[in-house]
Amino acid sequence: MQGKVRKVDMTGYVYLDAYADAGETQAMLLYKAVNADYLLIDDRRGRKVAQINQIKIIGSLGVLIQAKNAGLITQVKPSLDLIAGSQIHIAPSLLNAVLAMAGEQ
Repeated sequence: MQGKVRKVDMTGYVYLDAYADAGETQAMLLYKAVNADYLLIDDRRGRKVAQINQIKIIGSLGVLIQAKNAGLITQVKPSLDLIAGSQIHIAPSLLNAVLAMAGEQ
């Protein structure tokens, strides 16, 4: 994994709320340090904090849609089925919206 792991310079700053954890803080600092296109984050509170810091965000479901649009996967439904069968709760209306956006409904 050479070149894939980076030490995060914690001397930078991001605006945080009282519940920010070290992992989210480091992810936001790394985003800024490498001028990333997006920060992958699903946690609702973390997404709000990222937006306050003018960080472009994308969630797991957005990654699936982009992967399909780029031809990296042929369908998002199998991945959505795996997520729906896990302990992760996603509202059925959101799952249906993702399927519609992916043209699979």
